[in-house]
Amino acid sequence: MVFVESARPRFVREHPRAGLLAVGAVCLGAFMGQLDASIVTLTFPAVQREFGASLAGVEWVSLAYLLTIVGLVVATGRISDSIGRKTVYLQGFVVFTVASAACALAPGLGWLIGFRVLQAVGAAMLQANSVALVVTSVPANRMRAALGVQAGAQALGLALGPAIGGMLVDSVGWRWVYGVNVPVGIVALIAGRYLLPRTRHRAILDEFDWRGLLLLIVCTSALLLAVSSVSGLGVPAWVPAVLVVVSVLAGAGLWWWSRRAADPLIDLEMVRPKAVCLGLAGAFGAYLVLFGPLALFPQLHGASAGTGLILTALPAGFALAAVGGGRVLPDAWDGRRRERVGAVLATLALAALLCAPASGWWVFGWLGVLGLGLGVFIPSNNTGIMSAVPAGRSGTSGGLVNMARGLGTAGGVAVVTFALHLDGDSAGPISGPRAALLGLLFFAVLAAATTLTGRRAQSRTSSRREESPMITSAVEPAPVRTVRPDETAVAEVIACLRRAMRRAARAADPANTLSVAQLELLSCVSEHPGVRPGQLARLLRLAPNSVTTLVNGLQTRDMITRAPGEDRRAVTLTLTSDGEAAVEAWQATNTDILRTALDDLHPGWQHLLAAAMPALTELTRAIDTLADPVPAQCDSDTSAHSG
Repeated sequence: MVFVESARPRFVREHPRAGLLAVGAVCLGAFMGQLDASIVTLTFPAVQREFGASLAGVEWVSLAYLLTIVGLVVATGRISDSIGRKTVYLQGFVVFTVASAACALAPGLGWLIGFRVLQAVGAAMLQANSVALVVTSVPANRMRAALGVQAGAQALGLALGPAIGGMLVDSVGWRWVYGVNVPVGIVALIAGRYLLPRTRHRAILDEFDWRGLLLLIVCTSALLLAVSSVSGLGVPAWVPAVLVVVSVLAGAGLWWWSRRAADPLIDLEMVRPKAVCLGLAGAFGAYLVLFGPLALFPQLHGASAGTGLILTALPAGFALAAVGGGRVLPDAWDGRRRERVGAVLATLALAALLCAPASGWWVFGWLGVLGLGLGVFIPSNNTGIMSAVPAGRSGTSGGLVNMARGLGTAGGVAVVTFALHLDGDSAGPISGPRAALLGLLFFAVLAAATTLTGRRAQSRTSSRREESPMITSAVEPAPVRTVRPDETAVAEVIACLRRAMRRAARAADPANTLSVAQLELLSCVSEHPGVRPGQLARLLRLAPNSVTTLVNGLQTRDMITRAPGEDRRAVTLTLTSDGEAAVEAWQATNTDILRTALDDLHPGWQHLLAAAMPALTELTRAIDTLADPVPAQCDSDTSAHSG
């Protein structure tokens, strides 16, 4: 099935800040996702009272959501790489918004959990494509800044969530915590329709890897359930160990299957480069450190207004660094150096929190420093990951980044809860809060260690995001250095271009029932009126009987005529008015397709294509000299016919 994505209006495509507008549309989804994640837990007491449920049962409202997102985010990214990221993203908003309305109207706890699963499906469709849409909407040299803006929107939702959620629960009830997503979702859906670009690079998906998806769901679900068990889910002590074993076995099975599958869900070659595998490890550690303090300090000081104010320093510092860090740090610094600076700041902040007294202003200040460090590290780290994968796999890689974020979120809560749980069971030399900070410090050091391996060297798959889109100088043949294009690559590009044009033409004019062969024959006759069937066969490189079949079919549709002759060998072919109209319509459709595609290109690519036109013209002439020349009789027939 071919999904045709809607194009942005022309004035949006040509706007000098079109990329920033697209990033803004994505930020609506990023903000809404983190807002929802940070306010749902505030509804638990009210949900318990209304439905008469236990806390363990109500916790599944969040747990089912997290399990679904982490299990499906990579799969939805892989699907979006094939059918279109804008398509899946907008459909995700529809699912998320409708499910949010259903959650607000849920008649019981079971219904609420089920609607939360549906809501998580929509959220997975959003999260898998958010990073990919950002990096494909802006030039390569602005990717880090754009990802910083998106991360800042997430931090803003995280910071405002508790305040907005508390106000909604106290004033209008817990159901409006879900209902508030509906108007925001409608606005975001409209903005995405008109501001997001269409998918330019797609990956071929011959058959979806259902086995890989099943193994991934088992692996991540077992791991998250084990983490949640440690976090106080209330299960026997042996359950977490069994779940960890199941997760490891499923992970090993996923690795084994991915090596043998023809089109695996997770391409091991894609995650093999250090820039990707270590980048994902760094993302896991950084998100764990980001969410750990948000779980720790309410346990220490209670869910008071003062605690909420102190905790705002973390997402506020994160948003400040994510959005403005690029303006403060030197432009000459590469991504690896920025990551190191961010990791060092985060590590120092946790060390200060560990060693110093936990007074309010001290904690507020160092949480702000922690947010600053993570706000520098995470956008640069995500940029390195996305720069190391092909454009056609941006959705899959974005899904992996968000899966690491989900696992890190759960891991941060687990580290804190486990440390406090041990503190309550035994009187050890280290208190529970200090043990929790030690655990967070360990993962901060782990994230910092991923920046020490030189992994930010550009991989062979990242060339499509080098600085070439920003080239503005004229492209001339180099007099001192000749680079000969690879003929296999040129042939592949030409073949892909022809297939893409055919698919787009069919999608643009589905009412056209003529085959491509018939349209090419009509075009050839239009270029050579009076051509003979035998000459036409040579021009089109078709068998004479195939040409006869095509001509007969077109003649029955009154699109071509045979001029009278003394015998069949003297028959000449001309187009009727219907035939000429069909050729003109086909050419107009192709022109519109190219115009739209060129409008969607970055001005740098448009300039390079314009500069390459003379070379493409000469290549066409060189290829044409290898073909059979147009028979002389054709020229004479043309002259006679026109006369």
